[in-house]
Amino acid sequence: MAGKGRKLEKVVYEEKPECGRCGAGIVGVVPRWYDGKPLCRECTFELEQLSLKPGGRTIDTEEAKAPPTAEEITRRNVLIGVLVLIVLVLLFRIYSLAPILQSPAPLRLGVTDTDSLTDKCIAQLWVLSRDLQNKDLPDVLPLCPKSSRQYIVSDLPDDTVINCPTPGEHGLAKLSVSLSMPIPNAVAREEK
Repeated sequence: MAGKGRKLEKVVYEEKPECGRCGAGIVGVVPRWYDGKPLCRECTFELEQLSLKPGGRTIDTEEAKAPPTAEEITRRNVLIGVLVLIVLVLLFRIYSLAPILQSPAPLRLGVTDTDSLTDKCIAQLWVLSRDLQNKDLPDVLPLCPKSSRQYIVSDLPDDTVINCPTPGEHGLAKLSVSLSMPIPNAVAREEK
């Protein structure tokens, strides 16, 4: 009993037909034709899937891509060269700007508002801190630029500390470096 709609006619072949695309034998109704030859169900399904995919192309519309001309190759090579040059310039600029973007190493801990002689004393403590870390302290320690007195080394059971001899002349309670704290520490005086 046939429902409403079109009635399919069975095509009877004298011999078993072959698929025009894959060469497989076709049994039953031929759903689709290609270049005047019948297609099997699998090839028909594949062609329908290709036409449904975004950007998919059917066999009928495929075009052979021509090889690029010498002018196109030259243009492409020039474009690649310009892009490489731009990337190299950008990398150089980023590399040259990197030190500006980094935060500077701290000059000292604690008080930051000091005069030039105190800054020279702190610079001298940096040198002594490096020597202390390398375990290469000189036999005769340098002098504090403000008071012209020699720095004081204190050997504690678990640490070695180098103090400024006159932190009061710098307006500080303490100015020192140690093996455990290699950054100069400027402690402010308590105001009463």
